[in-house]
Amino acid sequence: MRAIHRRGDWADASMGPKGPLERETPRFLLVHHTASANDYSEDSVAGYLRRVFDLHTGKGWPDVAYNFFVDRYGGCWEGRTGSLAGPVRADATGGSQGHAQLVCLIGNFEDAPPTTAAVDALVELLAWMAERDGIDATPGASVEFVSRGSNLRPAGATVRTRTIAGHREMSDTLCPGEHLFTLLEHDIPSRVAAALRARTDSRLRRWWRRRPTR
Repeated sequence: MRAIHRRGDWADASMGPKGPLERETPRFLLVHHTASANDYSEDSVAGYLRRVFDLHTGKGWPDVAYNFFVDRYGGCWEGRTGSLAGPVRADATGGSQGHAQLVCLIGNFEDAPPTTAAVDALVELLAWMAERDGIDATPGASVEFVSRGSNLRPAGATVRTRTIAGHREMSDTLCPGEHLFTLLEHDIPSRVAAALRARTDSRLRRWWRRRPTR
């Protein structure tokens, strides 16, 4: 797993949560996009995340809405405070169903596909989160839960969804863009499953090398 930029790599001391944050018990992983420009520089990412913080807390959310961000250069960033340490309840435009951890790619993927570097990083991040949070990322796997409410899924409704899903499946939105959503439907789940197998194989090889011998 590639390194994840910690919250302190983009947020200064004044940018703590503006309200209480709750822990989450995730059942699935939900992918978003920021619907912003795709031609940003690598050096501008931290500043962009600070602007997202101002935008999201201005909406009344206690922090940035998403647990993690991925940039077009393959960088992974901790978003909502504490997300690296464990699952934190997130927010979403249109209302959050809950029961998920949110990953947001920086850019607009209704207009263009994400870069290869961004997709590679997304796959690694989703695999790491699935393993950490005990989510079945087998292609075709699904979960069922009771909605906490959105503009598509009213509170109390029973929802069944893929364990790796796009925001438009939970709320009335184009997010995460048609190009990225197509990848989520076809390519990304099998790649996440392969990444999880590789992580397991790597641990087994390390154990085999270190096993006690008589």
